Amino acid sequence: MNELQDYLQSMLAHLDDMAKRTIFMMGVQYGKEKSQAQQSSPLNTGQQFFQPKTAIEEIEKMLIELKINGSVRQRSNGLIEFRNPVFGSVYGRTPEELQEKLKQKIRYEKAHIAKPAKKKKSPLLSEFYENNYLPYKQTKNLAESTIRGIKYNFKFIREQEGFNKPLTEYSSKDIEEFLLSIPQTRKRQIIQGLLNNMFTRALADSLISANPCAPLEKMEHDTDEGKALSFEEQKIFFEKLFTDKTIKLEEKCYFTFVYLVGTRRDEARNLRICDIDFKKSIIHIRGTKTDGSDRYMPLFPLAEKVLRCANPEGKPFRIYCSRIYKIFNKILDKYKLHDLRHTFGTIQICVEKIETKTVSLWMGHTNTQTTLDRYTHPEQLDRSVFLRGDLTEDQKLEILRKNYADVLHKIEAFLDERTQIVPKI
Repeated sequence: MNELQDYLQSMLAHLDDMAKRTIFMMGVQYGKEKSQAQQSSPLNTGQQFFQPKTAIEEIEKMLIELKINGSVRQRSNGLIEFRNPVFGSVYGRTPEELQEKLKQKIRYEKAHIAKPAKKKKSPLLSEFYENNYLPYKQTKNLAESTIRGIKYNFKFIREQEGFNKPLTEYSSKDIEEFLLSIPQTRKRQIIQGLLNNMFTRALADSLISANPCAPLEKMEHDTDEGKALSFEEQKIFFEKLFTDKTIKLEEKCYFTFVYLVGTRRDEARNLRICDIDFKKSIIHIRGTKTDGSDRYMPLFPLAEKVLRCANPEGKPFRIYCSRIYKIFNKILDKYKLHDLRHTFGTIQICVEKIETKTVSLWMGHTNTQTTLDRYTHPEQLDRSVFLRGDLTEDQKLEILRKNYADVLHKIEAFLDERTQIVPKI
């Protein structure tokens, strides 16, 4: 064995590189056949030889530890080759060298893999309302009453259990089921409008990809145009109102004012002393519905007496909506509060014979057709007089005016007893 190695070394000094490799491998094969040694003696190259099968097994074990898939082979030139679709071919003289190269490849791949962008958490509906929607609306120069309406209606939404969730989790079905759970058809329409407006804003802010309200049809509302109280019902209403000791004077004045001026519920509630010009007998009604609803109208003498009996500072009528409905339903459960406004409009056109255009302006309507459609029903004031064929129209009108004067006299008598002890404004 030693003699053969000495012979090989003397021959290697005179051969080119290719011959060196060939003879070198012959020596390795010779030594393998003659002994069970795992490696040959070091040559002038300083390289260590190993059995191919043992090396391959060692590398395969190493690949399992590194969690890499691929194929391994030993080339004819002695290099170990690893191949896979990610790294291509990687070469090494020893398993250790190949392992180090693979580790470098792994570190490189990990460093250059694009990390997925963190998904932004979708805000709750209530968070979006507080942080985005309400501040946005407050920058639009909306009427104070409009902002109050938004707050009031969103409070209703917030109070519904289980409905407040991330914006991206709402579906059209969720919205529809929620709306249909609201008993009042008019309330359904209002809440649908608010939710649609909120989700439209969320879409503009890129917080959602689609508005879940968009596919929904408009909620139907059982429209009731209302009707005027007959003169007999008007007398009964004020008799009960004025004699009920559980109702405060300020509350009695509120209902009387709505009847005499024809305001909407919150138009009277939001009235301020600074809106009234007592010298010129003009009153500013801060509209709550449309642009045209913000208006000026005459301060009628009896309405002035009402204001002198009410709160003399700030708001004349400090009364909550819940209290308004409780009182009204207690006195007239077959009518709605809005019917007092309806009564005013009908009297002005059918009894006082005021021009339709003028009444339309007083009522805050955007067009006169609305006024004509709603307030030209004299039969509602006194059906028995309206149907009488033995009376002329002038005679019928005279009876209606007398009945109206009787109602006003009852109101004035009540107010006169109290304005004597109330300081003049």
